[in-house]
Amino acid sequence: MYVVWLENAAEEEYGEKARLLSVLTRERMPVPEGFVITREGFEFFLKKNNLRERIENLIENLDVDDYKKLREVSREIRNMFIASHIPDTLKKEIVEGYEGFLIRKEAKSIGGPALDFIRAGRDNIYVAVRVSGFSRNSSLPGLFDTFLGVSGQRGVLDSVKLAWASLYSPRAIFYRRKRGIEGDGLGCLIIQRMVDPEKSGVAMSVGGSVMIEGSWGFGNSLSYGLVSPDRYVLDSYSGEIRERKIGKKVWMYRRDGMTGKIAKECVMREKINEEILDEKETGKIFEVYKRVSECCGGEQVMEWAIERGRIYVLQARSLPRKNMTENIPDEEGERIEGYGVSGGSGKGPVRIIMNTDDFGKIGNGDIIATKILSPELVPFLGKATGVISEYGGLGSSVSLMCREMGIPCVTEIDISRFSDNQIISVSGEKGSVYCLSSEIGETDTSINIGRFEGVTATEVKLMIDLSNPSGYLKDADGIGLLTSEGVFREQDPVYMARSNPENVLSVLLGMESVAREAYPKTVWYRSYSRGVNEVSPLLGARGVRRSLEEPEMLKCEIEALKRLYSKGLNNVGIILPFVSSLSEFRTVKQLIPFSLKLGIEVSVPSAALEIESFCKEGLNLVSVNLPELAQLTLGVDRGDSRVSHLYSETNPAVMKLIEGIVRACRKYNIETSVSIERYDPDVVEKLVRAGVTSISVSPDYLNEAKSLVSRIEKRMLLEKMRDAEIVS
Repeated sequence: MYVVWLENAAEEEYGEKARLLSVLTRERMPVPEGFVITREGFEFFLKKNNLRERIENLIENLDVDDYKKLREVSREIRNMFIASHIPDTLKKEIVEGYEGFLIRKEAKSIGGPALDFIRAGRDNIYVAVRVSGFSRNSSLPGLFDTFLGVSGQRGVLDSVKLAWASLYSPRAIFYRRKRGIEGDGLGCLIIQRMVDPEKSGVAMSVGGSVMIEGSWGFGNSLSYGLVSPDRYVLDSYSGEIRERKIGKKVWMYRRDGMTGKIAKECVMREKINEEILDEKETGKIFEVYKRVSECCGGEQVMEWAIERGRIYVLQARSLPRKNMTENIPDEEGERIEGYGVSGGSGKGPVRIIMNTDDFGKIGNGDIIATKILSPELVPFLGKATGVISEYGGLGSSVSLMCREMGIPCVTEIDISRFSDNQIISVSGEKGSVYCLSSEIGETDTSINIGRFEGVTATEVKLMIDLSNPSGYLKDADGIGLLTSEGVFREQDPVYMARSNPENVLSVLLGMESVAREAYPKTVWYRSYSRGVNEVSPLLGARGVRRSLEEPEMLKCEIEALKRLYSKGLNNVGIILPFVSSLSEFRTVKQLIPFSLKLGIEVSVPSAALEIESFCKEGLNLVSVNLPELAQLTLGVDRGDSRVSHLYSETNPAVMKLIEGIVRACRKYNIETSVSIERYDPDVVEKLVRAGVTSISVSPDYLNEAKSLVSRIEKRMLLEKMRDAEIVS
C-alpha cells in the first residue's frame, strides 16, 4: 500500500511534516484533509524508472559550491523525473486518493454507472502537493517546491513527479551535503485539499511571547520574503496584544477564478498598508497556536490560513536555533534601524544581489544585501556572515534557515543606501546595521552610481500601473496601464454589457476622477482582455479577439471614453490587448466615431514583427506586455513549473523584438511603452538601453525606478562621451 490517509500517518516513517499534521488531525485540529504517498511509493517509482543509480552518479562527486554546475545537475535530474512514468499500481492508488476528496467511501461502494454519474456531477478539487521533510533536527524551510492549485488526475500525477524532483533542487542538494545528510530523505509527499485563503501567515514563540505574522492571500508571499508582513506580539499567557506593526504588503498570491492557477499579483494600493487581522482573529490564532504547541511539544512554527472566516492549520514544524553571540557596540558606525529576524552579529563587505545572475559575486565573509529573502539564496548562506533585505519577516524560509545556521539577518533595510564592497556590520539581536566605511567597489569608482537622492525628471517616462481607478501618484508621468479587469473586479462585464449596458457605462465612468487628477498626463485604459473557459487561457478567444466576437463590451468602452472626452478629458486613451493582425486593428478603428488616443498591446510575436504596418495605420502608442511576449516568443508557460525555469524577460530573442518595435515607432514618431509586472533592475536597464519611451511599474516602485533610470541615463551619457573621446 503506497497511500496512507493523514490521520493514519503519525509515524516518523512518513516524514516530520506528515507526522505532526497527523497528530493534529487526530486531535481534531482544523487541518485540511489529505493523504501521504509513502517512502515505498517513491522507491517503487525510482526502481521502475531506473533512476536511483543515474541520480547518484550525477551528485556523488558534485561540488555544491559551484552553483552553475549545481543548477545544471539539478535541472538534469528534474528532466529525468518529468520524462519518467508513475507505475500503474502506484498511479491507481494516487488517483483513488484524489477521488477520495470528491467521493466518500460510502458512495464508492455503489459502483457502476451510478458512481460514474456522481463523478461527472462534481467539479475537480484543488489540492496542494508538498514534500514531507525527513528530519526532526531541522525545519527544512524552503528546500523543496510546493505545488498549489493542482486539479484533475493528470495535474496531480504531474505535480507528484515534480515534487519528488524538488528533493534534488539546488538548495536541497546543497543543504544535505553541508549538513552531512546521506541520501535524499524519505521521499514522502502530502496531498491535501487546498485552502483558498483571503489571508495567511505564521505564529511562533519568540522571546517569551507569541509572534503572529500575516499577509494577504496564500502564504507564498511571506515564505518567499516578498513582503514586510503585519506583525503582532502577544502575551504568551493571556493572548493580549502588546505590540502591533502594520507592514508593507506589496505582493500576494491568489487563485485566478478563471484559470484556477495560483498567480502572483500586486496588492491593491489601498490594501498595502491595511491591517490584516482584527483582535478577534488574532485571539483565535493564538488559541489555535497554543493547542498546536501542546499537541506537538516544544517550540513550533505554525502556518495558518483564513478562508471565509475559518482558521486552518497548514503546517507545524519545530524551530531549531543555533546559539549566537552579539559583539557590536552601539556607537560603531552610522546606525540604520531595521527588524532583526535572526540573531547574532557579522561584519564584512556588502554584496548587492538583485537577481540570480548576481549569485556568482557572493564570496566567503560577505554580507548579502537583497530586496527579498528568496529561498534561492539558501546555497549561499554558508558563505555569508550576514544578510540584510528590504522585505521579509520571521516566517520567511531564509530567515528560518538563518536562525538554524546561526547567521544574523535584518529586514526592512533600504539596500539602495549601500554599494558593493562597502564594509558594514549586522546585529540581528538589535535589528540594526552599522556603516563602517563608505568605500565602493573598483568597478564602480569611475562612475558614482551610489544612492540617488531625490526624484528628478528622466528622459524615459516612468508611468504607473493601476489595478483600479482609486489613486494616482503626482510624481508619475502618467498611468501606463489601467486594467479593465481591475475596474470590474470579479464581475463579468461582457455579460453585463448584453443585459444592462448602462451599468457597464456607470462603472467605466468611474475613471473620471483619476483622469481629472492626472490631467493633462495620459491615462491608458486597457480594453477587456479575459477569455472564458479557455483550454489555454493565454492563446484563446481573449483580448481584441473576444471584443470583435462579442462587441457589446467594446462598444460600451468606446461610448464611456466618448463621454469623458465630451467633458474635456481627452487625456484618456484605449489600449487594444492581444492584437495579432492588422485586420483586427482596422475593424476596431471603424467602430470609433471620434478622435480617440489609440494604442495596441503587443503580446504576440506576429504583431511585433509587423509593427511598421500598424504604425502606418495611425497609432498613438505601442505598449509591450513583456510577460506575455516573453512566454509566446519562448514557447514557455511560466505558470507551468516543469518549464518555468526557461522563462526569461531579457532573453535575446525577446529583446530583439522590443528593439525592432522601438526602431519602427521612432520612424513614425509613436510612443513605445513597456509594462513590467515585477520590478527587476536588470530588465529596466535593458529597456532603457533599447530606447523605449516609457516604462510602467507598480506605484510602490515608482521612486526607486526613477532613481535607477536616472543613474542608467547618466551612465549612458558618460559612456557616449567616452566613446566620442576615443574616436576623436
